[in-house]
Amino acid sequence: MSLPSINSGDVVKSEKSNFINMVYNYDWSSTSLGPIDRWDPAIKNLTNLILNTEFPICVFINPPDWILIYNKAYLPILKSKHPEALGMRLQDVFPEAFESRTGYELNNVIATGKGVYGHDEGGAFERDGYIEEVYFCNTFSPVFKSDGTIDAILCLVQETTQKVIEARRLQTISEFGYHISGVETLENACHIVTKVLSNNKDIPYTLIYLIKHTLNASSESPIAHLIATTFDNDNKKRHIPDYLPETHEVIDLAKNANKNYDTYIEIQRGASIHSFLKCDSWPIYLALKEREHVKILLRDESRALLFSTKISQTLSVLLIYGVDQMHTIDEKHMEFLQLVTDQINIFLQRGKSIEEEKERTKMLTYLNCQKISFLQGISHELKTPLTLMISPLDE
Repeated sequence: MSLPSINSGDVVKSEKSNFINMVYNYDWSSTSLGPIDRWDPAIKNLTNLILNTEFPICVFINPPDWILIYNKAYLPILKSKHPEALGMRLQDVFPEAFESRTGYELNNVIATGKGVYGHDEGGAFERDGYIEEVYFCNTFSPVFKSDGTIDAILCLVQETTQKVIEARRLQTISEFGYHISGVETLENACHIVTKVLSNNKDIPYTLIYLIKHTLNASSESPIAHLIATTFDNDNKKRHIPDYLPETHEVIDLAKNANKNYDTYIEIQRGASIHSFLKCDSWPIYLALKEREHVKILLRDESRALLFSTKISQTLSVLLIYGVDQMHTIDEKHMEFLQLVTDQINIFLQRGKSIEEEKERTKMLTYLNCQKISFLQGISHELKTPLTLMISPLDE
């Protein structure tokens, strides 16, 4: 016996219908709005309109309480705040937004009777158990009751967080291209990189360690040198914050070869769960050995990522990136850090090749001088006996 096929469209309609029923069956008498049958006809019609609209819409009713009603399309903006947010005061649902900007804008609409539009307005919201950086495009439009007074504000909203962040990250990658011509040496390349990444919103800080290897791996004892950081000032003085692990200028990695790292802490943000290493010093040897990124949980509960990349057979670079507290280490974030790492790799390879070219030129100049000196010496040695032979012949 074959089972009847389930149409995905029917499932969506059913979910939407269930959501609409949930709104209408809500105990509105527990709010300042009172029972739904006593609402003004304009508010009833507006509620019916937004619930049957596919675009994210919410409405704030009964100022100054600003009771929140929203449609199903608005759920991705609320995240885990749904369903508790339904029927709550806006200032209780999003206190950060209300206090910083939204409360003023709503009162301004009430005072002027004119709507306002916000383009890519940003802020720090808590909507899924942690503070995150978010951006929205939204409109605030007054809703008039039958007697001509404003009793609600209609808000059409579109989240643009990913668009704003991706545009900013693209600008960071482009910034590297503007400075590539300034690379002259390997160390100079490191300082240019940290200058490009200074005051970066997506990467709060960066540290660059260079590790030189010997070709004989059996007797290798690599040493990591801290070349540049975004904490360096114009006078080349370095101020490492206290919340970072021990940050030594020079690290003998052979001493860390047998060190065990067993303190891992799992942190969940939304649907993502990541395992972070808790340690007192940067696990540089571990990152080089694993040849993949290592996630670190710092003393102040902030996070950092270690990336290793090889410049040549004898040179590796270890990059330490800070992670902004409001950002989730998702796939797009990792792709961005990999792009930054690739750009740094290009800078360092260019610096190394220029150094090697200068070294070759210096060596060729030295050899040329030696050749000229040798030929001059040979010429002198040959000239003396020939002179002694030619003089008697002349006589």
